[in-house]
Amino acid sequence: MIQEFCNYLRSIRGYSENTIRAYRNDLQTFAAWARENAAICKWSEINRDDIDAFLTYQQSQGLKPSTTNRQIAAISSLYRYLQRQGFAIINPCQYESRRKQAQTTPATIPAAHIKKAYERAQGATKLMLGLLATTGIRIQEMLDLKWNDINFEDSSIHITGKGSKDRVVNTQDNILATLKEVAKWARPDRNIFYISQREARYRIYEALRPYSNSRQLSPHAIRHTFATELAKQGVNCASIAKILGHNHIETSQKYIDLAQVPATKGGICLT
Repeated sequence: MIQEFCNYLRSIRGYSENTIRAYRNDLQTFAAWARENAAICKWSEINRDDIDAFLTYQQSQGLKPSTTNRQIAAISSLYRYLQRQGFAIINPCQYESRRKQAQTTPATIPAAHIKKAYERAQGATKLMLGLLATTGIRIQEMLDLKWNDINFEDSSIHITGKGSKDRVVNTQDNILATLKEVAKWARPDRNIFYISQREARYRIYEALRPYSNSRQLSPHAIRHTFATELAKQGVNCASIAKILGHNHIETSQKYIDLAQVPATKGGICLT
């Protein structure tokens, strides 16, 4: 059942492999717990008390509220899938309250450090850094890009985001010029990058490491930096949410809160 659900998330909902992996792990963790502790170990017989007992156990093991909230979301999502498949089944998470979690400050990297790393990087690593820094896209969105997603006329890039939700972002002229040069020898329907996410993350980390002592040197930290720079320029919350592909405006509010000082116009300027 779990594998069927994961296949559905991949093929129909268009979830990233990272999200699918997290959901699979959460569901397998719950299933293992249920086999040992639930009165009746069937998806159709699990009830609210079982969910409460599972979450209480997880919290006793020191898990953070953010982790248990994700577990609730994974279990609830599975039950909604089963209901859509025609099973007469009650979602035991339907009225389950999410645990309160502390507000965390997004990990960012000074824009000047990103620019320095970009200037000294080469080849595909330089292009990846440039795209991440000037568009704020997620790493998997970048790796999924095909050449025909680029509109060289207006510097725009078509992004297929989480849940197959489309949006359009723009990049800077120097990044576009590099893409245009490489595109001369590429087939329009082929991916721009043929590299695993693990390798891409490693390259980004290695490119940034000599120039920054930030606590996190990752593609997502670049995304946080991009959004924070937009907020510093006065871009409103709704516009930031649209650019980043957030489902809810509230998700982008943290960047408005983080923006305290003026920034150079144009996000992370790499020119």
